[in-house]
Amino acid sequence: MLEAADYYKTVRGFHENGGTSFTFARQGALATWDAYAHAETFLTQPLLVVIGDKPGAFASYRLGMELFGRAASKERQLKVLEGVTHYELYDQPEATGKVLEAAVPFFRTHL
Repeated sequence: MLEAADYYKTVRGFHENGGTSFTFARQGALATWDAYAHAETFLTQPLLVVIGDKPGAFASYRLGMELFGRAASKERQLKVLEGVTHYELYDQPEATGKVLEAAVPFFRTHL
C-alpha cells in the first residue's frame, strides 16, 4: 500500500483527473470480478507477461503468474525481474530498461 501511495499520490503518478481514491463501497464488486475470465478461450494472441519478483499488496506477482498459466496463447513468454516491485516497473529506469530488453524483441517478432 505504501508503494502505491508513493506512486499515485506524488508527482510520480498523480494526475488531477486520476481516480486514486479507494472506497470500501466498491469492495463487493472487486472481490468477485475475474479479470481473466475466459482467458483459456479468448486470449490466443502472442502474450508477454513481465512481473517483478517482489510481491506487493495488490497481488501483481500472483496475478501475472495466473494470467500466464491460464492464457490460451501458443506464443507466450514470462519474464520475472529479480529484485523489482510492481510500481518500479512503471517509471524506474533500471526496471523499465529490463522490461524493454524483453518487450522490444517480443514485439519485433509478433507485431
